[in-house]
Amino acid sequence: MSPKQREALIAGVALAALVASVEAAAAQSEPRTSEALESESTGPQDPRSTGSVGRSSEPLSDKLNSTGGVIRPPADIAPDMTVRPPVADPGTTPVIPPPGTPGGDQTIEPK
Repeated sequence: MSPKQREALIAGVALAALVASVEAAAAQSEPRTSEALESESTGPQDPRSTGSVGRSSEPLSDKLNSTGGVIRPPADIAPDMTVRPPVADPGTTPVIPPPGTPGGDQTIEPK
């Protein structure tokens, strides 16, 4: 194959790739707006979603200040799922010493 034929072949492949990418970009649909997505949604709304259920007019920073930085979910969402946290016992969490330290795996040499 002569150098001119090779250049023509490379130019043809590059042109075909350019045309294919332009066609693929043109085939994409218009971006959807949030109104279109909301109108297409089906099924019941989750009351825990970010919709207008449970919203207050109070700014979030004021709400965080009044609750000490903790946002609690409404108590009526799933009262049967309430679980008390366990009593803290400092002896229940094992401390695993890192390798190479006293009490740790001495066969491993840290980097």
